[in-house]
Amino acid sequence: MKRLTWLVVPLAALAMAACAGGDGGDAGDDGPEGTELHVTAREFAFEPSSLSASAGEITVQLENAGATEHDFTVDEANFTALAKAAESASGTLTLEAGTYAFYCSIPGHRESGMEGTLTVS
Repeated sequence: MKRLTWLVVPLAALAMAACAGGDGGDAGDDGPEGTELHVTAREFAFEPSSLSASAGEITVQLENAGATEHDFTVDEANFTALAKAAESASGTLTLEAGTYAFYCSIPGHRESGMEGTLTVS
């Protein structure tokens, strides 16, 4: 019985320490540096097409899952992130609270449905 106790007590302490976690100092993307958005572009849509972010710096990670180049453009921020076919691109823009349209500025793409809404609060 003593052998079992010597085994169970340290294991229980280890399990409790693992569940307690840390202070989260360097884990996660929700720190004071801003919001990070992940968007996938393909012919001819963005996924998701409705985004939300906190006001301030917003980093856009654009993954192009299409067969042609696509971009993510927000006119009010004078921002465009361009990704060639099957590649990714990223960039950072700064926006105040409001609702903004984003779209693909490649000729004919927006007209084919490549646009969405970014709500910043």
